[in-house]
Amino acid sequence: MDDLVQKVIAKLKERQTANTSLSLNELPSPQDKQVFVDYGSVILEDVSIQFIKDLYSLKIDNASVLWVLNGINYGVCFYLKVNEAIVNFIPRAMVLDWPIKFVVGRNSLIVGSYHKIISRREIATLPDNAVLIKTVSQTLTDEGAEICDKKNIKIKIRTEENCIWLE
Repeated sequence: MDDLVQKVIAKLKERQTANTSLSLNELPSPQDKQVFVDYGSVILEDVSIQFIKDLYSLKIDNASVLWVLNGINYGVCFYLKVNEAIVNFIPRAMVLDWPIKFVVGRNSLIVGSYHKIISRREIATLPDNAVLIKTVSQTLTDEGAEICDKKNIKIKIRTEENCIWLE
């Protein structure tokens, strides 16, 4: 019995650090759970605006959306790779509240803030090369802007919380 427990613990530790990269166009069927068992992180490439909209709307008739939702149930951390033009179509709520992360290019994490005033301290905790989505009602302090320059953080100003989609 102890041997079985040790094997399970070893598998769980291995899964925590294991990741895989898949194209959105070539996902396994929604019933296939093996990727979720083997990998703690999944990077989805070729993410489209339509997929983001369907995911945001929880359209479970879309097999890719259902597959991602199943993965979230397994505790998988999803990274959705998008190009920079798609950033403006990502609802801010997805960046702030959803258990998925968006990435532009190779390593630019898309981030947001709940605070009305975004300070130096908050910017300092962000990863280098991030893309910060802020609304017109949020203010970035001068010191925060300086840190953005030093850390190569791009700022995207959002005029609409949910982009082009209504809730």
